[in-house]
Amino acid sequence: MKIVFTFLFLILACFVNAQEFKNGTFLYRVTGEKTVEVLSNDKKMSGNVMIPQSVRFNDVVYEVAAVADTGFANCKGISSLILPSTVKKIGKRAFFNCVNLNSLNIPYGVKNIPEGVFCHCEALYGVSLPDGITEIGDYAFAGCDKIVKINLPDKLQKIGNKAFYNCLKIQALKLPEEVSEIGIRAFQGCSGLVRIEVEEENKHFVSVESVLYTKDLTKLLRYPSKKETPLYNVLQGVKEIEEFAFESVNDLIAVILPSGLLTIPEYAFFNCENLQKAALPSTLRHIGEGSFFGSPMLEAQAIPGGVDFIEFDPDKGLISDLE
Repeated sequence: MKIVFTFLFLILACFVNAQEFKNGTFLYRVTGEKTVEVLSNDKKMSGNVMIPQSVRFNDVVYEVAAVADTGFANCKGISSLILPSTVKKIGKRAFFNCVNLNSLNIPYGVKNIPEGVFCHCEALYGVSLPDGITEIGDYAFAGCDKIVKINLPDKLQKIGNKAFYNCLKIQALKLPEEVSEIGIRAFQGCSGLVRIEVEEENKHFVSVESVLYTKDLTKLLRYPSKKETPLYNVLQGVKEIEEFAFESVNDLIAVILPSGLLTIPEYAFFNCENLQKAALPSTLRHIGEGSFFGSPMLEAQAIPGGVDFIEFDPDKGLISDLE
């Protein structure tokens, strides 16, 4: 009998938590005894939007504790959004493709900026991230091409894949002490980057003359596209270079790659329009697809023997579903 009662209780709990109701211009989904997550009831809503701290339904007052996954995605008319301090969680792609959203506050209780949350918020020019944020997810700010500056919070630990993809106007980034993980192509398309800095106490990454390396100086992660240096000598000891590491570095005329480097990855020097010379080490064994694609001035290189070279395939897709 006890087992049957427990089973019925679980079914009832699931039913309650799945319940949705409309109040005003929003839909609410019950997530707990007295908590709800909010989502849009009308994708055509526009202008300035303010979400309340609480809402009443069936004589119960619920606290608005979260924004649902894709809750306001494709609400293209919203220009600004005010979230209540009660919000502790923002769902994946919550504001995806809100192309006219130019301002939004993130409550201090939020700890995670999830996947694609501001992807294609093309009018967003600035976001203040609370001190407690520990993670910025994949594609979180992808396509936010109006953002000029973003301060990364001190407690940040992880930056996801393509987190700042095509943030064209960001000029500088400073990685806090606790950042220990940076995803693949996190800064791809940041063609306005002048410098990257890292807190000295960071145990995982370091900036050398504004170029981002792993702390042990064995991997070059990102060379700022707007760094004004015609000749760059990659540090000795570097064994790896990140994909798109030198993307769109138009001031670069020549690069010297270190002895010991085994691989030049895909698109490492993509769209380096003025690159004329790349000194390749004898240790090189692999040149990835499109490594020097978009570098029309590059002289014919003497490729060391035994190197596996992959020709560029123009039909290969570089676009993901979020881009």
